[in-house]
Amino acid sequence: MYPVADCGQRGFTLLEVMVVLVIVSVILTFVTLTAGGDQRAEQLQRETRRLAALLEMASEEAVLSSQQLAVRFSEEGYEFLVLQGGKWLPLSEDPVLRPRTLPEGIELDLELEDNPPPSLVSEDSDLPQVFLLSSGEMTPFVVTLSVPESEQRFLVKANLLGQLELE
Repeated sequence: MYPVADCGQRGFTLLEVMVVLVIVSVILTFVTLTAGGDQRAEQLQRETRRLAALLEMASEEAVLSSQQLAVRFSEEGYEFLVLQGGKWLPLSEDPVLRPRTLPEGIELDLELEDNPPPSLVSEDSDLPQVFLLSSGEMTPFVVTLSVPESEQRFLVKANLLGQLELE
């Protein structure tokens, strides 16, 4: 008989996946910058991709940590929140999911398909609009990013299953 080697489970850690995402984002940014063209449209596209990547990471974090996360959008930007003790608290200490301010001149428009789940609504009047549940589900929405001086618009769409789409 031959001895059987003890093989542990192998796979990618969340950190490794995040590093790959950052590398791909940097490469895509360089490709976009070298292509030339409308700088405002490029900035708009970059912000849209950043938003989509952060939403995807937050959704994965909600599933991995079994926490209910959410996003509160405003005219100036957006912030990620966590449900703790029945209240939505900002994730301001998280270096990746910290509050984000949009660059000057970029406008954000949010369209929601449904109302928030009643079980997640607290007494606060300043509630988040998009919920990222630990089950992987997400509030269906469409976020449109635009700049007044350009006709280009970029959309981030999400369905109930948490699948994101860029247009």
